Amino acid sequence: MGGRKEKERQEKRGGILRRVLLGAAAAAGVSALLYLAGSFFFAGHYFWRTTIDGADVSFRSRNQVREELLNPEIFYELTITGREELEAVLTPSELDMSYVFDDTLDRFSAGMSGWAWPQMFFSSFSCKLPKEVAFDEEKLEQALKESPLFAPGNIRGPQDARISGYESGAGYRIIPEDPGTTADFGRVKEAAKRALYDLQESIDLREGNFYSDARVKAADLGLQEALKTANRYAGAKISYRWNGETETVDGSLISTWITIEGDQVILDEEAVREYVNGLAKKHDTFGRERDFTASDGTVHRLKGSYGWWTDRAGETEALICSIKEGEQLEKEPLYFSRGYAEGPAGKDIGSSYVEIDLGKQHLYLYIDGKRILESDLVSGNLSRGYATPPGVFGLTYKERNATLTGETYSTPVKYWMPFNGNIGMHDADWREEFGGDIYKTNGSHGCINLPEEIAEMLYGYVERGFPVVCYDD
Repeated sequence: MGGRKEKERQEKRGGILRRVLLGAAAAAGVSALLYLAGSFFFAGHYFWRTTIDGADVSFRSRNQVREELLNPEIFYELTITGREELEAVLTPSELDMSYVFDDTLDRFSAGMSGWAWPQMFFSSFSCKLPKEVAFDEEKLEQALKESPLFAPGNIRGPQDARISGYESGAGYRIIPEDPGTTADFGRVKEAAKRALYDLQESIDLREGNFYSDARVKAADLGLQEALKTANRYAGAKISYRWNGETETVDGSLISTWITIEGDQVILDEEAVREYVNGLAKKHDTFGRERDFTASDGTVHRLKGSYGWWTDRAGETEALICSIKEGEQLEKEPLYFSRGYAEGPAGKDIGSSYVEIDLGKQHLYLYIDGKRILESDLVSGNLSRGYATPPGVFGLTYKERNATLTGETYSTPVKYWMPFNGNIGMHDADWREEFGGDIYKTNGSHGCINLPEEIAEMLYGYVERGFPVVCYDD
């Protein structure tokens, strides 16, 4: 019984051993087949990790590689790529290229036995082929000049980044630089020569300093700052109320006063001055002739130091400052003198005024078109050359209890209302009569003498700038 079990165990161990041996034999056979197959393949192909003149030829046919390397006139061409996908392709035939190789490639290939192919898992293989290359440099130069890279229609000079013109609603912006397509012919030619000598297959002119380039880029800090300045200027908006009319200064106008030179923003201050002068000329009424319709219906053509008078220099400087600060505001211009009402000459008097009829020696006060009071008066003495001048004036100021002085007099008055230099309206309690022809021989030094009660009432209505209209029949 025990002998039979032992016999079974021995048979079992024998079966395992046979299977192991059979497996090992099979593996050895496969390995041998793989080795033989590799040896056969690599006898005509290069090992893995093999480079020749820097080119990877791993697993490639040795004969094919030899044909390509030793007969470049068949397989070789040099591609030169420039900006905007411009390209030149140079071939050996057009350059009369010739080559001389030694036996380095053959010796390198012979030393790489197919039987030794497992070495490639542990080593890399490289070879540099000594060679002499010759070509016609004049034909190279001609080929380059006739290529798209240097065709006149394809050459565009570089342009610096710059600030655009003003666009309504958008302002100014930076137009990016244009690098252009102007390549340095001499440098390209030298690079092509080196590539041809080395049988290099490509040159990328976009890498390296082959091209001219823009001097100022969009990211230039000076240009960015100029853009901010230009947009600040053009972003200003000044809405004027100029003697009753609206005048607007905004980007569409300001931009015509701006000049941008590189990163310098120049505001034409003389143009601003001309603009202010033009509006002042349009709206000012000071000193201009105007028609005045008197209480009796007669029309008088009058001048005088009255009306709207712009401070041109002051307003020019104020406007320049507002533009440079980028301000947005509503305002009136600066005035030396204001009319009591808005409007052109004549209309600027409005419906509230003092009317003095020098011929009839009579005064009227109108408030909002209604006659509030009237009175006889005494004006300047005609016989002594003190005639009160006609014209339209604005009340300079008013003062209580003033003393009027001259070369031959010093007279206190209770209500003093000057309107034309030292000529004004005031009470004259030394007079018992007013009106008539008194002024011709016993008139004033030019002032308008009034009864005290009239002067008091008048004083209560008028104020600085209040229109005073004097006329003669």
